Amino acid sequence: MFEKTFEKFGIVYSKFIFRNEKDLQKDLTNFISSAQRILLILPSDYEDSQIACAAFKNLKEKLQNVDLTIIAEGIRAISLTDSFKTKVIRISEVHINKFFLPRKVILDRIQESSYDVAIDLNLDFFLYSAYICKVVGAKYRIGFTSKYSDLFFNIQFNFNKAQKPMEIYSQLVEYLKKF
Repeated sequence: MFEKTFEKFGIVYSKFIFRNEKDLQKDLTNFISSAQRILLILPSDYEDSQIACAAFKNLKEKLQNVDLTIIAEGIRAISLTDSFKTKVIRISEVHINKFFLPRKVILDRIQESSYDVAIDLNLDFFLYSAYICKVVGAKYRIGFTSKYSDLFFNIQFNFNKAQKPMEIYSQLVEYLKKF
């Protein structure tokens, strides 16, 4: 009943926390191929997650020397773990507070490493995943456009919502291959 109100409080809190952080202009040349550690937040929907994983296997050549940390919901298998050096962090409802922000325990686990690139693959805006991308301090934070994406991402991917997820993730991967 009050979910939208709680989410608004979470967004206002995020704006307050990140109020002094300004994104500086960054060189996008080779930001993927030169990355050493990438944080990849899989979609909350399992089918979309599998589609995203299949698309990201096409980046194997660019990411073969990368330490990849994957944040995934649930306990189902992730097909990317056999292709890359990966660490998987499982997240569930108990890790998200009533303001739709990640709890300290999960943030501490995620922040055990630093990241060069953070990518949120949720097609719809989820506050907890966008917040994670911002709070880890990655130089490049990639997400899909939404009402609040300017606060969290410095690289945004705009897509046609009429497209199927497979097409969207394939386009994203083709875009990332250029860097």
